[in-house]
Amino acid sequence: MRSGNHTYFVETYGCQMNKAESEALEGQLVAAGWSPSTDSTKADLIILNTCSVRKTAENRIYGRIGHYRHLRTQRNFKLAVIGCMSERLKDQLFNECRDIDIIVGSFQKHRLVDILEEALETDRRYLLTDEEDFRFASQYSFASQHSHGGFKAYVPIMHGCDNFCTYCIVPYVRGREVSREPESILEEISALEERQIREITLLGQNVNSYRYESESGVLDFPALLKLLVPRITNIRWVRFLTSHPKDLTERLIQIIRDSPQLCRHIHLPVQHGSDRILHAMGRGYTRGVYLALVDRIRLHIPDVSLTTDILIGFPGEEGEDFEKTVDLMEQVGFDNAFTYRYNPREGTRAFAMGDTVPDELKIERLSRIIELQRGITHQKRTERVGKRVVTLVEGKSKKNDAHLLGRTEWDEMVVFPGESDRIGSLVEVELLSLNGTTLVGEERG
Repeated sequence: MRSGNHTYFVETYGCQMNKAESEALEGQLVAAGWSPSTDSTKADLIILNTCSVRKTAENRIYGRIGHYRHLRTQRNFKLAVIGCMSERLKDQLFNECRDIDIIVGSFQKHRLVDILEEALETDRRYLLTDEEDFRFASQYSFASQHSHGGFKAYVPIMHGCDNFCTYCIVPYVRGREVSREPESILEEISALEERQIREITLLGQNVNSYRYESESGVLDFPALLKLLVPRITNIRWVRFLTSHPKDLTERLIQIIRDSPQLCRHIHLPVQHGSDRILHAMGRGYTRGVYLALVDRIRLHIPDVSLTTDILIGFPGEEGEDFEKTVDLMEQVGFDNAFTYRYNPREGTRAFAMGDTVPDELKIERLSRIIELQRGITHQKRTERVGKRVVTLVEGKSKKNDAHLLGRTEWDEMVVFPGESDRIGSLVEVELLSLNGTTLVGEERG
């Protein structure tokens, strides 16, 4: 049977990069004649796009494989597992999980669509994990139909990571840094402009280390933004993820300050507040360097929203180290933080250090900083009440069908009464109150 007679269903786990790559893959499937299905129990092809950052993420994938093993007793379909987990485990996954028909690593995703026609007609299993030069897959042709309802899109600009933080598996499953050709980036953004996309997010494992070398010279991330921003007319907001503190330069800060299209929100993972632990993590900066960077950002961009990542329970973390993290959080006053506890990843340098902090102590410390951040976020959000802000309407509120859910350029969630025809629009909202961490308001004309 031809691909046009078949349907697919994609489950994506992990970071925004995975989401972007899933959307690009879906665009390729649609172009090849496949149709998306909203029901995994009826699809001819099920794709799991995996994450390996934490062991819990991989355990969840094993659970999903077991789920589809049971579903296969009821009907026939093909199961493909792609991405970081496939790259990390390769032969082990192929040999242990016989229910997987196709395993595709980080560097072979472009081949998946090409082999599906053959895979549908045979019982052969496929293992595509040979390493080759990474290829960027554009998603713009599909974005207007699918990505965030057709008004937001991800644009990958670099892939991989050269930092090799001692706790992180990403460089091993994503490879070394590869920056995308600027012409390809501009072409994709131009196409998104024509499709009335309202917001784009430039993506990379370490997005501000973007560096493209050509005969005409070297283009770094600030230079790319200076090239890109003047060409944007319909796209209202530009975001970027994720920044490494050691690569966020004075030039980049000034470009954000001078460019209204660049959102006043920077996600700047600090990971820890102790110099001793930062050194053991291989982060490449000290507590003092990070705090000085925060001061420079806020000097040039006073209304900036800063969010971060905090890792608790790294090998060797003592009570004094933890208290320094608490102190840093109080000193900076992050608008929000993604907090998590250390999870040993085999293959990283930290794995050999042992898991020295007991789980119960990790949980206790993690609970404390979650509560601390909750209070700081509540204070920050409360200070916003009474202001009028532009909000991009993303959809209906899950709690109240008569309300819309939107997001500000500072990455704050806002709910307010409104009709569905406002979804995808930029509206001015007066912030009237706070419910948890979500601002509540009313649209103002």
